Amino acid sequence: VWDAATGVQQSVLKGHTGGVSAVAVSPDGKRIVSGSVDVRVWDAETGRGFWKNKMAKKCVLKLKGHTHWVSAVAVSRDGQWIVSGSRDRTVRVWDAATGKQKSVLEGHTNSVAAVAVSPDGQWIVFGSGDKTVRVWDAATGVQQSVLAGHTRGVTAVAVSPDGRWVVSGSWDATVRVWDAATGVQQLVLKGHTSWVTAVAVSPDGRWIVSGSRDNTVRVWDAVTGAQQSVFEGHTYEVEAVAVSADNLIIESTDRLEYFGGADKSVVMIKFADQPVD
Repeated sequence: VWDAATGVQQSVLKGHTGGVSAVAVSPDGKRIVSGSVDVRVWDAETGRGFWKNKMAKKCVLKLKGHTHWVSAVAVSRDGQWIVSGSRDRTVRVWDAATGKQKSVLEGHTNSVAAVAVSPDGQWIVFGSGDKTVRVWDAATGVQQSVLAGHTRGVTAVAVSPDGRWVVSGSWDATVRVWDAATGVQQLVLKGHTSWVTAVAVSPDGRWIVSGSRDNTVRVWDAVTGAQQSVFEGHTYEVEAVAVSADNLIIESTDRLEYFGGADKSVVMIKFADQPVD
């Protein structure tokens, strides 16, 4: 864990017996969820584990149930539940306080590679190597729609701030935008020359950001699908992208974009905000 302002390392979270493949932070910033051969929950400040809302000397909140590697994790906006996706082709929903498994969502015919939760907590979205994105009702566990159109496996998903549309990235080198309620494909964003490995949506919903194995980060107009910017600099594939919240921006007309790559670097780029017609 690193201090975002100073870049100083704060803590090292140890306990997993295999490599860590996914990380998420609770909305209040107090807990960190990590995925490996299991799912674990940590205190963000101390690096210690949580169990039934009490501090522990070590991480003892281990969410067990997946039968294969955990490839993606997410936390609901209210911090009450955790979602995990796995190579066992399932998505599981857990109570964040007790670690109890609430539901198992099945339907994919290949590994689940990415998960996202809508801002209002009503939808769970996940993408899979079976080329589809699926949208589920978080309360009932009922599948709402199957978003089909990618020609290769889906590697990344994100949900717009208003929860009305879904963004997906794929091995087919495209980014696609879908209507969350109907499953209708709205846009296909082309420009990357290799796998799309990460996607994110700006807090105001105006921009889509994508990272790729082509070592670039691209910014797209969320309304028209037009490519706005291409950022180069990584010497290897970009593995993660995120867009900062407005309250972290020094100049209110700017956006700060962070993206991390397998070359073990984190690059921060400030790009000028542009009006949308």
